[in-house]
Amino acid sequence: MVWNMNKNEKILALCGETQIENKAQSLITMLQVFEYYINHHMKKAFESVFGCVTCLPGCFTMYRTFTSDGRSLIAQDDVFSEYARNDIETLHEKNLYHLGEDRMLTTLLLKNFPDMRLSFVPEAICWTIVPHAFYILLSQRRRWINSTFHNLVELLKVDTMCGVCFLSMKTTVVIDLIATMILPAGLVYLGYFVYLVVATGEDISTLLLILYGVTFGVQILSFFLRSRWDMFFFFLVFVIAGVPLFYFILPIYSFAMMDDFSWGATRQVRSQKTIAKEGSEKGDSLEDENTLEEPTVESLTAPHGDGNLELEDDSKNENEEQDEPMEEGVPRVEI
Repeated sequence: MVWNMNKNEKILALCGETQIENKAQSLITMLQVFEYYINHHMKKAFESVFGCVTCLPGCFTMYRTFTSDGRSLIAQDDVFSEYARNDIETLHEKNLYHLGEDRMLTTLLLKNFPDMRLSFVPEAICWTIVPHAFYILLSQRRRWINSTFHNLVELLKVDTMCGVCFLSMKTTVVIDLIATMILPAGLVYLGYFVYLVVATGEDISTLLLILYGVTFGVQILSFFLRSRWDMFFFFLVFVIAGVPLFYFILPIYSFAMMDDFSWGATRQVRSQKTIAKEGSEKGDSLEDENTLEEPTVESLTAPHGDGNLELEDDSKNENEEQDEPMEEGVPRVEI
């Protein structure tokens, strides 16, 4: 990434490919492998040809702060003032700034620096841990899909993207926006079409076969060109189980929850105090199951669970400070 920055001073920012670390953790993680390859490799490689990558991911992006002659780039006041707004009120703006901050920053760069390039470097790779459970994936994709939709609408206002007429990034943005909106309806149509062919013997249009052949053939060809042999397996997994999830369930849920601006389960971090409390409760429950004896001071001062939380007998200190009698067999403990 540094080499590409030094090689071309017209590059304002660039990103690498994000791959999945926990591919085989669960079926949910396996479904995301091919989807990540499409969005974080193939799509960005295509957009990089125009010098207009529409989403520089926050996890793996390098920005140029100044030019060689000292001109401010990402540190420019126009970018900062727009990006640091605190008067966000509309549904559209909340989806832009609260859920898709990396996409919004990319859009601001495209607006303010039409003479610079936003590029993709496939040789630069980072790895991420993706959601392994359905409810976490649902929360994450709600943010991603809604922020993507609203940022594509915002990109329609950018008139300086590379290309001419239909051979331009503006056309790509329009197609991407329409595809995002009609994905569920398109999947329903595809299911109905398969039903007609299988159940009624409807003839398949040659043009339609060519379109599907080109669509899948280009993707498979990229596996050979990039020597990504594992993608053959993950491609089959995605086609069989991932298409209904990513093309129907997730978009429908996301559009229905467009007014939800929370970051959900993907950004929940447990504190050490919470972990210690959970460990203590776990240890107490195991004690209750394995013994019928009354708890003693010695057992209460032992570590519990993963939190290694200690409970101290305070009765001795109480007796030293006060001469008040205590009930027998009922030690006082302090957490």
